[in-house]
Amino acid sequence: MGSVEAVVKPEAAGADYAQFAQRNLDKLSFLYPLVNNQLGALLHLQLRHDQLFFMKSGQVVDEIGYGDDGKRFHERDMGKVMRTPEDITAQGYWFVEPRYNAKAAFEALGEVEDGAYYSLFSNQCQDWANRVRMKTGQIEKEQHLLPPPGRESSPALYKEVAPTVPAAWYFGMIAVVVGVLGLGAPLITGFHYVKLVALLLFAIGVSDVIYAFSSRAWGTFVSTVFFGLLSMAGGVAVWINDHFLLTNSNGVLAIALAVVGFARIGVAVRSRPFIAWTGTFLTGFLLLGTAWVAWIHKEGSAAAWVLGVALSVSFVSAGISTIWLNWRMQRAG
Repeated sequence: MGSVEAVVKPEAAGADYAQFAQRNLDKLSFLYPLVNNQLGALLHLQLRHDQLFFMKSGQVVDEIGYGDDGKRFHERDMGKVMRTPEDITAQGYWFVEPRYNAKAAFEALGEVEDGAYYSLFSNQCQDWANRVRMKTGQIEKEQHLLPPPGRESSPALYKEVAPTVPAAWYFGMIAVVVGVLGLGAPLITGFHYVKLVALLLFAIGVSDVIYAFSSRAWGTFVSTVFFGLLSMAGGVAVWINDHFLLTNSNGVLAIALAVVGFARIGVAVRSRPFIAWTGTFLTGFLLLGTAWVAWIHKEGSAAAWVLGVALSVSFVSAGISTIWLNWRMQRAG
């Protein structure tokens, strides 16, 4: 992303508001059904990039994000110059709630640590954006800074748009074929997706442990290792018991989710400052809610069938979308 790390212009602190925008990663549109969903959002593994924008009078004052070289960067340095809402949309971005006080966001950027290095599972742009969000909210509360109103002024900026560079058409065709085959055996598709979830959980855990030792961030060392080992154990448990979880009893899955939820709540309550662990605290309650839903619906075969159908349809739609985007871009070219 460049040898010099980007900084935000001082005038950004006087902007009307600051807000994150997301864009789908280019050339990967056929894979979106796998992780561009609620699970991917929970694990911070969506194939999307988060960029923070400072807006004043409908114009972009500045923008900044965290790149795969472990440094902050400006999109304008990558050739994506954005000054107006139309420019933002043209580059594939859409805004996501909430809006933040610009002064609080500016100060948060000065206080948030970027991490020792970029890691796909432990420290990427979505993790960085989450830290900035939490710190901004903390500063707003401490300094009694009011966030500005929401989307009423520019609703078009909140609509998800297609990637600016879609995957090759033959990748789209592969996605369609995979989706059609999945519709013929949705239960198998559901099981395979559970296997993928198990691998992701295990990989996240390994990455967390490696990151904890190599980054030497001793302040969060214990919690990082703890969550890493917990994720690894969860991945192994899901891999071994995938068939049982989906066809016999979601109660086991509910218990596992409840254990992880209580663990996260416990770590958050014991950590200081507590405000920095609010996300972990709320995630714990979210997992407890998910555990409750799984417990009252113990019959899992229907869930596996629905999951397989949903994934298959998503692959077909993603493949058709990729082929369509390529055709439109070729016509435009």
